[in-house]
Amino acid sequence: MKALYYTGVKTMELRDIPVPVPKAGEYLIRVKANGICGSDVEGYLGKTGRRTPPMIMGHEAAGIIEEAPAGGKYPRGQRVVVFPKPFCGVCDYCKAGLVNVCPEGICMGVMDVNGSMTEYITVEEKYLLPFSPDLSFNEASMAEPLAVAYRSVHKIPQEEIDNARYGMVIGAGTIGLLILSLLKLRGAKNLIVSDVSPFRLDTAKNIGADFTINAREGDLPEQVKDITGGKLCDFSFEAVGIAPTAAHSLASLRIGGTAVWVGNAQKMVEVNMQQIVTTELTIKGNYVYDFSGFSESLNLLEKQRISTAALMTNTYPLSEGVQAFKDLENNREGRMIKVFLES
Repeated sequence: MKALYYTGVKTMELRDIPVPVPKAGEYLIRVKANGICGSDVEGYLGKTGRRTPPMIMGHEAAGIIEEAPAGGKYPRGQRVVVFPKPFCGVCDYCKAGLVNVCPEGICMGVMDVNGSMTEYITVEEKYLLPFSPDLSFNEASMAEPLAVAYRSVHKIPQEEIDNARYGMVIGAGTIGLLILSLLKLRGAKNLIVSDVSPFRLDTAKNIGADFTINAREGDLPEQVKDITGGKLCDFSFEAVGIAPTAAHSLASLRIGGTAVWVGNAQKMVEVNMQQIVTTELTIKGNYVYDFSGFSESLNLLEKQRISTAALMTNTYPLSEGVQAFKDLENNREGRMIKVFLES
């Protein structure tokens, strides 16, 4: 079978490897769609240290059951999305619903753990979520990034969203745009989206942003003050993960506001501690998703309560995966938002 390997900084390689043999209780999944995550691109560029070559990236996978174990819950031919973060189900974190931080294992396709950018993978039953033929494989694979956005958006209680005068989303990539969509679904008003790509800002406008800011066209906090009449924002979501945007997420907040940090590109950032202390800001981190939020995200897609059409910009066959990453490397205008590998 074909598998797309990350072999070094800015280097991908298509290899022929054996089809994996399922262990007892595992399913053999024929992967039909893989979303390329922004973290995959950052890893490919050598920016994060969270991809250790040689390895197979990929954790946004949807496919079809090729082989089912005896007594398995799902039959051969069932369409499934893969929950890619291992969890034990019995530790204190899992019992509290925090399967995202379970020490059982790291997310598939991260560090040196092989992922789903290949034709077949083996998966335990507890990590499979079935979906109907009404949803395409590419759309179903969007459950993973939507789940990241879903967990982050629910860091803000509904009462705070209802009472908020202004909200901010920094970064109009896949996650930021899905955060925008979920905030609109929850009734948030006066949402500001910032980015440096005119194309992505236009996309944000088309899916419901009330205001947009190009961060290259002036001081971002001052632009936020102009939009809000000096009131600033009740909450902000940082979906880039670098020091300047982390700082912007705090500078955009009113006294007592809340920033949710979702981006994870830069390991260390400096923050204005006096600003946080003297204006009583709250910073909430968000790491991937829990199982119930992942399931609900798939449900929102199946019920067409969230549309991902505007984000799904490019598809490549798995055999052209090397070219897909080269094109993403040169995606300077940001016109490639969510890119898929199909097999």
